[in-house]
Amino acid sequence: MALWKRISIALVSLLICVSLFVGTASYGTVKKLILQNKEDDIENVLNLIDMSVTEQLLQFNAIVDSFSESQSVKEILRIGEKQSQDKNKAYLRDLSASFTSVSGIYLLNQENGLVFCSEKSTLPREDDFALSLEEEKKSPEKTMYFVGKEGESIFLIRSIREKEQVLGTVILEFSPDIFTKLLINNLSTFRHQYTFILDKEGKVVCSNNSVKTDYLETVQKRYAAGERRFSFTWDKKQYFACGQLNGVSGWRILSVIAMDDIFPQIRVLQEKIYLFVILALIMGVIVSLVLAWSVTKPLQQLSEEMGRVESGNLDSRIESKRKDEVGILIDSYNYMIGEIKRLVNEVYEEKMAQKTAEIKALQAQINPHFLYNTLDTINWMLLDRGEDDISDIIVNLGDLLKYSISGSSTEVPLKEEIKYIQSYLEIQKCRMEDRLEYSISIAENCMECRCPKLLLQPIVENAIKHGIEPLARGGKIEIEAFLGREGLNILLKDNGKGMEEEEIEKIQSGKANIGLNNVMKRIQLLYGPEYGIRILSKVSEGTEVDLRIPALFEGLDL
Repeated sequence: MALWKRISIALVSLLICVSLFVGTASYGTVKKLILQNKEDDIENVLNLIDMSVTEQLLQFNAIVDSFSESQSVKEILRIGEKQSQDKNKAYLRDLSASFTSVSGIYLLNQENGLVFCSEKSTLPREDDFALSLEEEKKSPEKTMYFVGKEGESIFLIRSIREKEQVLGTVILEFSPDIFTKLLINNLSTFRHQYTFILDKEGKVVCSNNSVKTDYLETVQKRYAAGERRFSFTWDKKQYFACGQLNGVSGWRILSVIAMDDIFPQIRVLQEKIYLFVILALIMGVIVSLVLAWSVTKPLQQLSEEMGRVESGNLDSRIESKRKDEVGILIDSYNYMIGEIKRLVNEVYEEKMAQKTAEIKALQAQINPHFLYNTLDTINWMLLDRGEDDISDIIVNLGDLLKYSISGSSTEVPLKEEIKYIQSYLEIQKCRMEDRLEYSISIAENCMECRCPKLLLQPIVENAIKHGIEPLARGGKIEIEAFLGREGLNILLKDNGKGMEEEEIEKIQSGKANIGLNNVMKRIQLLYGPEYGIRILSKVSEGTEVDLRIPALFEGLDL
């Protein structure tokens, strides 16, 4: 699989995982915060309802207090209903008529006999109601609340006392609709929120909607267990409930709402979040593909160009303006190919020069034994005739010829090279007579150092041709060799006419004097650019050539 495809798959996979995580986490967090706020709103609504219920109950308690503390009422209870009917009946009716929120007022004596009622009596006949009456007589400071059958009426019960004696009981009857209005009138935050009030026995005082029995029992059990804010499942549906205890009546105000109804736009929010996640994912995928392609494209191009180089095309180059790591890699590739091409050309030139030298050597070796034997015959003939000086020339020439055509090694011991140069100088001295003198000083520890074959001859020849020959007399060449800190140093000095600085620079740069330039190239090709020759010269004072090569002693191939 291509690299850009693998990078794309990795990036896209990572984006999908991150996007799903971020989308899910965002949705969960937003949903949790919204539901938390809505649940807090429901609880705040219950607090408002509780305050309103408390306020209403305190009004009813004030009415009961006015009856229980009225001396006229106490007097009626002391003298009985029959005796007080004519005298105080009008007073009680006028008093009860002043409380419009009360649907009925009842006055009972010590035996719970009816002394007065504002309307036709609708007092409950249940045993629970009778127990409430008796319990109220035992609690002088306590007000009892009793919910009638099916929640049609609510009765507020208060005993009337004079000192420690119970004279009777006053009962207020009022409709639960008073509290139902409190539940409905702008106090329910949500459309499907069910809010209801339960008395101490668990009877429904009122509600803002119909509540099923199973539903009510489930909420009551959780509330009775001490939970004031909880979630539950009923009829395969999730609900939230919270409760508030009324401190005046002991009633419980409960509110329940389905989770789906708390924030009905939650699905829209979910769809929006996942839509944004999908859009972001699509954009991320596009960016990832473009990024992967932009990174791997130059690498693919680099791979293709390397294939061309493997085919032998060293002119391959990649144009790039990138400044990042990929651009650095491309620049390094271009530099490397340039260096390879340069080195290949140098090796090629070296091989060509070697081949040329071999061809020339082969040409010079045409019947070498015949030529050498001929020179030897001439030498003996000259000796027979007493021509010793000419014989020396012939011997030296034979040594030169023998050294040039013998062996295949490119390196020889320095002593062999010096012997060859000495024969060469002897021939030149015979030719130039007293116009040429020479001296050779070689340190003993340098004799076995190896050096390139025919290394010194071009330098000596150049010194004779350009330095000594123009002189009328007194020409001299000095050759010295010693081991220095950086290798073998060979100094060749002449007292010839010398050279200008410009001529030296041309020779050093390879633009003049083919012989010296070839020597320099041979040294650097064999041993590296840190070795070579250095030329010091002054006009009319002579020239000094400092030749430096590594000091190598082993591995001679003679």
